[in-house]
Amino acid sequence: MPRMSLVKIEARDVRNIEYAAIEPSPHLNFVVGPNASGKTSLLEAVYLLGRARSFRTSQISQVIRFGQSGLMVTGKVVNETGSAIPIGVRITRGEREIHLEGRKIQSSAELIGAFPVLVIQPSSSTLLEGAPKYRRQFLDWGVFHFEKSYLDCWRRYVRALSQRNTLLREKRLGDIELWNREVARYGTIISSARDRYAEKLKPFFLRSAAQFFEGFEFELHLQSGWSKNKTLEAALQEDVASDIRLGYTQSGPHKADFSISLEGRPARAYLSRGQMKLLVYSLLLAQALLMEESVGGSACVLIDDIASELDEHNKNRLLGLLREHPTQFFITATADRIIRDAVDHDAAVFHVEHGQVTQA
Repeated sequence: MPRMSLVKIEARDVRNIEYAAIEPSPHLNFVVGPNASGKTSLLEAVYLLGRARSFRTSQISQVIRFGQSGLMVTGKVVNETGSAIPIGVRITRGEREIHLEGRKIQSSAELIGAFPVLVIQPSSSTLLEGAPKYRRQFLDWGVFHFEKSYLDCWRRYVRALSQRNTLLREKRLGDIELWNREVARYGTIISSARDRYAEKLKPFFLRSAAQFFEGFEFELHLQSGWSKNKTLEAALQEDVASDIRLGYTQSGPHKADFSISLEGRPARAYLSRGQMKLLVYSLLLAQALLMEESVGGSACVLIDDIASELDEHNKNRLLGLLREHPTQFFITATADRIIRDAVDHDAAVFHVEHGQVTQA
């Protein structure tokens, strides 16, 4: 059994699911059904249990089943010691409640630490092709699970950055040196933590990518958000005049990014859309594998619409990789034939139709 897995989940009033209760496999879980049957809603329920929010919309009220006042998802997660941890999330149109081990908690940070969840979906290509914020979120999610002080440092950085931006907009420079030091202090800590995480991630990413790309040599490049030829404090001091004109801080880890290159050029200059999706799979699977081997826990990985933009060859390669991977997976598909060759003795298959979930 993986070091951490979801062993039970109950969902009420999540989109078109009135009620569903399943006991998933600790390894492979296939969720099969026609389009619009509720497959993705079941994955969304698992995600809610680990993040207390949706991966499909920022408007959480849209997730509540039509005509109902709220939704509830409860479950049990077995941790690395074998202990069962009860988790519950209740969301109404104006309130959110999170319960962990019988306690009501205010922040989702504890929840994320107790039940890490990653999602791969058709829109996941935005990780590499979308705005830099998606890549920063990817890094920060990983760093959070490695360095417990990271969240506090990030919050302190955001507060200091907000103060500095206020001074810039109001052109009040009397305290700018003080806030330069605060932004630089916490910004440097954040950047160093991201650097350490990226170095840990690289070999796992290259290992995952090698499963799909024979003879390709990728490189992952991290950009800190300011010139590494100078300290962040020096960059902030040099930027003051232009920052005042713009009304915001131009340098710092809030401007960080990363890229993947192939033969010295951006990977997307070489790869098809389907191959870019495989590259995203490689990054997310690397993140899960790194957790499994390094921090004594593992992420639960949700894969929505496994057949999307993958040819038969790469789909089979992916399924083969998942079988070898010790992490818990939930995978949606529209047809049984997609999973027929991947199902083994520790896999579970759930059929979904009209919001009703049954185990095969």
